[in-house]
Amino acid sequence: MTGDSASATAPEPLIPRAGRWTLIAALALFALVVSPPARPAMASAALIAASSEAVGGLGACSNQKGKDLYNCVADVLDRLNSRIASINVPETKRALQTAAQELRAAASKAQAVSAIARCQTAISAVIRRERAAGGEASGLVAVAGVLSRAIRLIQSKG
Repeated sequence: MTGDSASATAPEPLIPRAGRWTLIAALALFALVVSPPARPAMASAALIAASSEAVGGLGACSNQKGKDLYNCVADVLDRLNSRIASINVPETKRALQTAAQELRAAASKAQAVSAIARCQTAISAVIRRERAAGGEASGLVAVAGVLSRAIRLIQSKG
């Protein structure tokens, strides 16, 4: 070996420095483009799962009547609202919270049904907007289904 080989420079990187930044930028752009479709699908799946759990909760309320039934349904709506807290559906969360509060304050079957119907109307408006924008609304439809079931339960047992 000669002295020249000891002073040899380090091998060139596979990707030059300027090329690395281009690659990082391209990967970041790819992540942004690919990610959004997955988020609504995951949100819908989470909303559907939370709604399925809420339907089970309503089943447990079916042996209640009157004010006890309204409180039980309000508890189910509060649990549903908690389960969807991490999902970005603020109007739905507000509507569920308001419906639960109004159910607890309801003194009659008509007031209880009206509280849930207002919530259902608010969520239906969000569903229409999502669909008009070409978005995924199956999770919100599942939440609206919970509300329909709650109305039927109160009408039959309330």
